Amino acid sequence: MAKILISSLGTGRLRKNKNSERKYDDAVYKFQDSDKTYETPFIAAVLCDYLKVDKLYLIGTSKSMWEEVYTYFSAASQQTIDYDYWVELGERVTNFKPGDKKLRDEDLSKVNDAIDNYLKYIKGDAVSGSHCFIIDYGLYEKEIWNNFDVMMQIGETLTEEDEIYLDITHAFRSIPLFLYIMLDLLRILKLKKDFKLAGLYYGMLDVIGELGYAPVVDLSPLYNLTLWTRGAYNFLNFGNGYLLGDLINYKDVSDRIRNISDIVNINFIDEFKREIDRLSGLLNDINSADYVIKYMEPYLMTFVDRFKGINSSSRLQFALAKWYFEHKRFAQCYICLAEAIVSRILEEYRARDSRIGWNNPNRKKIKNLIHRPNFNTMDKFRDLYKVYKEVSDTRNLIAHAGFADKEEAYKEAIDKINTHIYNTENFVFNNRHLKDIPDLFPFNKLKSN
Repeated sequence: MAKILISSLGTGRLRKNKNSERKYDDAVYKFQDSDKTYETPFIAAVLCDYLKVDKLYLIGTSKSMWEEVYTYFSAASQQTIDYDYWVELGERVTNFKPGDKKLRDEDLSKVNDAIDNYLKYIKGDAVSGSHCFIIDYGLYEKEIWNNFDVMMQIGETLTEEDEIYLDITHAFRSIPLFLYIMLDLLRILKLKKDFKLAGLYYGMLDVIGELGYAPVVDLSPLYNLTLWTRGAYNFLNFGNGYLLGDLINYKDVSDRIRNISDIVNINFIDEFKREIDRLSGLLNDINSADYVIKYMEPYLMTFVDRFKGINSSSRLQFALAKWYFEHKRFAQCYICLAEAIVSRILEEYRARDSRIGWNNPNRKKIKNLIHRPNFNTMDKFRDLYKVYKEVSDTRNLIAHAGFADKEEAYKEAIDKINTHIYNTENFVFNNRHLKDIPDLFPFNKLKSN
């Protein structure tokens, strides 16, 4: 695990009465949790010292003031400065114009070494590997994609459990924004391994005149909002609340959301109903000082309210089938549709005798009943049989990993779901003749094999 600071570098500005020397003005920086101040032109140096990072990745254009980075970090760690290199690099950078050949890695190798030596100077066990990355201005789409490639290269260097700190103080405003968005994308893609965005820092140079120093603020809560957004979206649309569960600090609520996610993925209906009811009670009781929770609670309740208050197993299975269909989880939709039909008929028997259980042997009896010729040929149950058979056949095909006898059977299965849902509502749940089934076919005479 390494602590890595990613910072952007601008062009600075020409000093008065000078034509070639570019500098960031010295500024006094101060963190909110410390009385210590830092006076330096480079906030990256401040963050390196404050965070005790292992590596610094500096991102800039071929016009950025790399020569000043070299001399500053060399002098700050008592390294010998190669002035010939400084002059040569400064001339190349100062004279660079869009369309010229960009700086190469080897052109900045001494800058990389100067940064590494500085980090070891302030933190003896810092690992080497600091690097300067050259990006384009991002004026055109091609340049934006070139910058994308650079960020992906950075992502390839990140390893599991690395702590990443992002500084967005300097350079074109578009570059820190681009870095922020790309780092979020990299974290989603994970690039083989996960890493942690541990800090998002901004040096508020605009308020120096008022405070006498530039506060260095951690804007991580803004990044966390993107995580909350993603977590809420995944839960509300896919029933995947694992990220949301990680973000919520209330253990009971977090546990309920994780449990619901597990249940939605494995399709255990009884447990789903219990967890939904528990989550509903917990959300109603929350009096949170957490701003995100306060504003998130109504949206979480939209998911809960969709299933809260459903008082029959068949209706809950049917509601879940429709929810699965809306969110394109077609396999679970077919499973719930088939089981909702069986449950609805079994409920008629349980209304006569509550000792009849929900167990698999009893459900098998209902399935056999549906397939009986003297049942499925009756006018009042013929359509019920037809929809169950089509749904059940597709459900069985899915259970066998979709080895069908014809090509593109999956498209037909998906195209028919909406019709199956309508027919299940019409021929099963709205079928007034279901109440006659226990009289026509006594439960003790049904066969389970």
